[in-house]
Amino acid sequence: MKGKNHLTLHKNRKVAIISAAVAVIIVIAVVSLYYWGPFLLYSNSEKQLTLIASDDSQSIISGENITFRLGIFNNGPTSIFNVSDLWPTIGGEKDRLGISPCSADIPYGFAVVPGNVSGSSILTAKPLNMWQPGVYMCPAIYPVSSYKIIGLSSNGYILSSSNTPIPITLTSTATFSGYWVASNPFNDSYHFVYFPAGQYTVIVADEWGAIAFLHFTVHFTVYAQ
Repeated sequence: MKGKNHLTLHKNRKVAIISAAVAVIIVIAVVSLYYWGPFLLYSNSEKQLTLIASDDSQSIISGENITFRLGIFNNGPTSIFNVSDLWPTIGGEKDRLGISPCSADIPYGFAVVPGNVSGSSILTAKPLNMWQPGVYMCPAIYPVSSYKIIGLSSNGYILSSSNTPIPITLTSTATFSGYWVASNPFNDSYHFVYFPAGQYTVIVADEWGAIAFLHFTVHFTVYAQ
């Protein structure tokens, strides 16, 4: 009788552990959905990491903002991930993508291109200038050697030659209503334009090889006379 009770207790303990694990997974999913909204998950060469991308709308009026979110989530325990260079080739060039003019130490980024682009068609896509071309006074950045990312989170540290871990949150939000085009090719002047009517693709990628595509359409407003 004692052995039978012990077996029952052991089974109940296993059920409790499994139930607790399922509860944790559900909580993570609910929190992610609350922050991101409907989101897409993409795996990369670091199987423990997941690239996340979402947008707030798939259709806007020319002159309105489009907002999208991107980031990296560590699905496993706290680990150190070495830097990589598995960025996609867009428009015939393999460049590090960013989230701002001063984001060389962020391991993910995006590019916005005209048209409905996916797969191998990015090879001929032409990225738009989302920031005004020019010289930016960016904070000093030490060469990054790796990233220490806390388990089951998007928080971690940049590890570099400075020997001082730099805290980092690997989630970002970007909002745009247009882009910059050349005004005069002879003096490098640019002017801002709203997204013209048409289809656009946001290419989201990280340095470990994951890539995601978000699509949105821009419409012109027709005003009644």
